[in-house]
Amino acid sequence: MRRKLTRRRIALAFAVLAVACLGIQLNRTQLWEDRQLHGGWRVQQHVVLHSCRLLDRENATRARGWGEDCAAALEEAKRVESLVPASRHLVLLLHGMGRSTFLFRDLQRDLRAAGYEAVAISYPSLTRDIAGHADQIEALLNAADDVEQVSFVAHSLGGLVVREALSREAPWRARLALGRVVMLAPPNQGSQLAGALEALPPYHWIGGPSASEIAAGGPFAALPDGVEVAVIAGGTDDGRGFNSLLPGDNDGVVTVAETQLAGVRDSMTVNAIHTLIAAAPETIAATLNFLAYGRLR
Repeated sequence: MRRKLTRRRIALAFAVLAVACLGIQLNRTQLWEDRQLHGGWRVQQHVVLHSCRLLDRENATRARGWGEDCAAALEEAKRVESLVPASRHLVLLLHGMGRSTFLFRDLQRDLRAAGYEAVAISYPSLTRDIAGHADQIEALLNAADDVEQVSFVAHSLGGLVVREALSREAPWRARLALGRVVMLAPPNQGSQLAGALEALPPYHWIGGPSASEIAAGGPFAALPDGVEVAVIAGGTDDGRGFNSLLPGDNDGVVTVAETQLAGVRDSMTVNAIHTLIAAAPETIAATLNFLAYGRLR
């Protein structure tokens, strides 16, 4: 029989989570949001100082400034370096709460090798609610003038952001063809662990509005009809899960049951913990297969 989430165990779990998330909160990757994309280059704005920077396809900084300085630098780079996307099929990769684009280093590399214009984007996941994150995705895609089709690969919170973005009648929906969506360890039913920690004030101080929404368990936006979605959950080979405090199979943070979503086209469980599932070879192979053929295996 599994142990209950007692207050003492909750406090211990929170202490570990707090140390990890506080470090992430202070990390500079959480202070930038992508505002413009072209050919794998990204214009970013600092969420506190409102300065800007231009990153190239390999994440090297090419320009810094204020206001429209970096947008102008991107226009100059388009002319001088003849920037064009690797493909007209854009795959946006969205990290989870408190994470960064580094999460997708291997997956982005393999997607690009397969011929996609794969771009892992930055968003301040600890400072806004899900709707606010979706606003950023919507603005990016409304301004994307170099692609014809878009697919999504999203980890954890990123899956809920994609659900919200796809539920809207935004201008990009009429202009870009919608490909497929792969969700990695998404808390589609909320998270029991988050719900247990939700009573502790520091959980909100660290995780921000999105953390509160996950703890509440939704309701989250419904996917529109016809969207092809796959869910890849993390768990153990014996089905007991990485975290004995959670019921059923789990990745240490989210249970397999909590990842489930009505109407998905395919699903599977890989042997991986929550924070490393995107880098698992089985995850990468399944993602490539689903984007190409509509099935994970």
